[in-house]
Amino acid sequence: MVVRRSDSVDIATQAQAAAAAGAKLLLVVNDGVGRLQPWDEAAWSPESPAPVTVATLGADEGGQLIAALERGAVRLTVESHPETSYLYDVAHHWTGTVPADPTYRPTKRQLARVDVEFRNYRQGKALEFRTDVWRGWASSNQEPAPAQGRRTDWVSADQRWIDDAFIAGETGQHLMAVTTYPAGKPSAVTWFGPIQRPRMGGNYVPVRYLDTVYLPAPGWGDGGGHIGEAYANYDMVNRTTLYQGDKELNWGNAEYLQVSGLAQQRLPYRLVVENDRAAWTNPYSRQTRTEWGFHSAVTGEESAEVLPMIQLDYRVAIDSTGKASRRAPLTVVASHLPDVTGRIGAVTVEVSYDDGATWQKQRLTRHGDGWRTALAAPAKAGFVSLRTTARDTAGNTVSQSISRAFGLR
Repeated sequence: MVVRRSDSVDIATQAQAAAAAGAKLLLVVNDGVGRLQPWDEAAWSPESPAPVTVATLGADEGGQLIAALERGAVRLTVESHPETSYLYDVAHHWTGTVPADPTYRPTKRQLARVDVEFRNYRQGKALEFRTDVWRGWASSNQEPAPAQGRRTDWVSADQRWIDDAFIAGETGQHLMAVTTYPAGKPSAVTWFGPIQRPRMGGNYVPVRYLDTVYLPAPGWGDGGGHIGEAYANYDMVNRTTLYQGDKELNWGNAEYLQVSGLAQQRLPYRLVVENDRAAWTNPYSRQTRTEWGFHSAVTGEESAEVLPMIQLDYRVAIDSTGKASRRAPLTVVASHLPDVTGRIGAVTVEVSYDDGATWQKQRLTRHGDGWRTALAAPAKAGFVSLRTTARDTAGNTVSQSISRAFGLR
């Protein structure tokens, strides 16, 4: 069906009429300059696909098509690309004066290739933005992206970038810090996939100032190394509790906790973060429990101090469905947050293939910056649950349990 746009009839109404008439494709010819947006859907709105496929044409091209249709049947060949397979993010800054020719023509050597993959547990609409940083400022609009899919990006290699991705009502994932992408070799970025668990860093660093601790505890960092939060997802449980020894000081059902009135002397504390997906249907990381043990004392007025908490990261080859091989290598990396000094000592890992009914302590070997083991999943197992502990030489500890951390194929 081909229609010319009328100011009194919007595309949504035309699409409904085309669907009722049994049309498979609606072509809308603009009566003004340029082409119309095929389907008016706000970035943050729930996904609402058009009832029929909608494409738009400019006035000249559309007028030619309508004129041809008036003479008889027209055969059209339509090629559809609802999701782009590539993207360019290029930026260049001039200092001093505006050049006579403010044209930026980057060569292939000036661009970095970034292989991007979205690994949500189900298909749908995500939102993403990548923006360069200029004199400490960064600003960008969020653009729709697939919740599952792959894309090849080409970005300016000489710029510093911030990159975030969201699924409205489910999660927000954030880059740890401003980053650059090197030219000459591909970089890989993955969003939303396992293993999801509490992760700190970037703008989410726990600190103490005077007698108060500020404890951001985003509970859903993804397997791509991002910090992840329950972004406007009110179906989940995110309980954060601070103890001094065995005494509960404060708690909240949120991914942030602030506690004041702490003693001046150096004392042991425990931060316990319990996350439960509850009604959220994601099959992985159904429940997590992370407990950090650390010591803290009053600070001076000149600056805050980062709390000496240990971060746990996991590396395992997981496919786009969140599943790994039954004999896949698994590496655990324990590290300190920025500005915390110390040496990580003992690390332990246990795995369960029956949702925690039984556990197997793994033999670990040192591998680069982490500790490596290998899975040995029985044929009937569908998921891997994890229990991990780490300790540093200053006595700071972390223990973490993740039910159904990832699947098995």
